[in-house]
Amino acid sequence: MSSNLKAWMGTGKYFKFKDYNIFYIDERGTSNSDKIVICLHGFPSLSYDWHKILPDLKTEFSRIIAFDFLGYGFSDKPDDHTYSLMEQADIAEALLEYLGVNKVHILAHDYGDTVAQEMLSRHEDRRLKPSESEIEIRSVCLLNGGLFEGTYHPRPIQKILLNPYVGPFISRVQFYYVFKRGFGAVFGPDTQPTEEEFTDFWAVLRYQDGYTLATKLLQYIHERSANKDRWTGVLQTTTVPVHMIYGPADPVNPPAFVDFYKKTVPNPSITVLDTKIGHYPQWEAPFDVSRDYLRFVRSLNNAKAM
Repeated sequence: MSSNLKAWMGTGKYFKFKDYNIFYIDERGTSNSDKIVICLHGFPSLSYDWHKILPDLKTEFSRIIAFDFLGYGFSDKPDDHTYSLMEQADIAEALLEYLGVNKVHILAHDYGDTVAQEMLSRHEDRRLKPSESEIEIRSVCLLNGGLFEGTYHPRPIQKILLNPYVGPFISRVQFYYVFKRGFGAVFGPDTQPTEEEFTDFWAVLRYQDGYTLATKLLQYIHERSANKDRWTGVLQTTTVPVHMIYGPADPVNPPAFVDFYKKTVPNPSITVLDTKIGHYPQWEAPFDVSRDYLRFVRSLNNAKAM
């Protein structure tokens, strides 16, 4: 692991969710506001995905919270576990309650987008039927991810790994250069990770033998299909402000996504980045993502003032 990744790991703490250790960071910002953001990462990576925009987030938020989903990053990676997006949303809410947070902005990417959609669905459910949870979502910003079944195209290796018969074997025998080629394909042509960054991503996958869990983790693809009406529907009906930041050089969510998003989501708010930015906007174009996200958040303040 690089010194940067080791430093990230050293900054973090753990909290218990059931019997599992969940890695998280809780960084204090320089802002005097009461705004708190939770950052939800994608597959197959970790909270470190957000480190390039963390300094900018600190200028707007009083606290920035990020964590590694169960089975990812530096969190526990139990082998005998059925992984679920629903449970990841449970973990996010449990972490917020553990940290004493009841009002939060959500910034999400990829796999984290779907967790955000479930959290938003629960927020809307609570408006109709009060529950024990008091978490209020103030806004949601989504980066490239599989929001809609019709615009999401899993990579060939994901389809292989998803197979319950072949996938577990393939996940155990894949090696660094196969990973690098497949993972690099979702980045833009001019915004590829450095060799050090590729090796960091690989090191985290290898941590606690996490690479062997790919077939189990990828069941989220089926879970998205099973809950598509709920998770698409909430984007159409919520009163919570939602913004999309999209990198179009994305083979997982090709540019047809933009028109579909605009037709599907009422009053759509979306920023389309440079044509060479791919599936990891916060990694490939951190300045642009920070600028557009903070502009969105500040617009909410202006709207309240009017």
